Amino acid sequence: MKKANKIGLSAVIGAAILILPFLLPNNYIIQIVNMIGIFAIVGTGVNILTGYTGQLSLGQAAFYGIGAYTTALLNTKLGLPFLVVLPVSMLVTAIFGVVLAIPALKVRGSYLALLTIGFGEIVRMVLVNWISLTNGPAGVVGIDAPSVFGFRFDTLFKYYYLIVFFVFIGIMYQKWLMDSRTGRAFKAIRDDDKVAELTGINITEYKIRAFVLSAVYSAVAGVLYAMMVHYVSPDSFTGNDSNLFLWTAIMGGMGTVIGPVIGAVIMNILPEALRFLGDWRMVVYGVILLMVIIRYPGGITPYASKLFHYLQKKRRGKAGE
Repeated sequence: MKKANKIGLSAVIGAAILILPFLLPNNYIIQIVNMIGIFAIVGTGVNILTGYTGQLSLGQAAFYGIGAYTTALLNTKLGLPFLVVLPVSMLVTAIFGVVLAIPALKVRGSYLALLTIGFGEIVRMVLVNWISLTNGPAGVVGIDAPSVFGFRFDTLFKYYYLIVFFVFIGIMYQKWLMDSRTGRAFKAIRDDDKVAELTGINITEYKIRAFVLSAVYSAVAGVLYAMMVHYVSPDSFTGNDSNLFLWTAIMGGMGTVIGPVIGAVIMNILPEALRFLGDWRMVVYGVILLMVIIRYPGGITPYASKLFHYLQKKRRGKAGE
């Protein structure tokens, strides 16, 4: 694609994103769109860890929950604002990322999956049972809306733009990272960690980096979620949520920059579109996901990109006739 075409397409997409909330009919739909952004952030973290580094994680909801609960407790108990709780939540979650990464270095495959599942379940049980800190199953209520330099994101409409900002930053950082030496090391480890080690890559260091980055992405999403709904409880950070985050990355396309965003759209829009099916909704939802994975094993994004380039080539061919 020519540079001018890329700039034009980016401008159109950017304009569409900016005006989107003005076109949405109600707050319910805006909240779904906001959740798409939150899923995209977590999915990008999963993509870095699993799609680019090859480390399977089924405990991502734990990091998401740690970020959300750190935010909730700092805000409700200490009255700390968004610009303080965000970096603190990222730091706390990053530490837990290191805690999980160290034992994860010793296992792979199904054992790594079991380890991350266990980590997620431990975090959930702590949230449920440490009542004096987390308020147990009742959760934490009364979380303030974020305020940045005096501007309060106190409506879902305003909150949309805050989420879009973090989605954009997350995607651009991921793109920059994958073009850097660290990104090349991640891909080498994914392709063959033994060969990567023989070439001089410190696989221990880079695997820990991948876990920490994935945790930080989830923490940012957790902060945004907690301050959007003003309430957190252990029910929002279960193993099922971890599965949804992994599916978000898979559906969009593992190892692609924009894949997690496409996956987030599918994972949030599809269940809503199937509500008319009543009790059969989730059955049909699961069947559709399986069919997509069977038909498009690399996710939607690579095939959509091929189709886009094919149509462009065809259009240029007609223009040259």
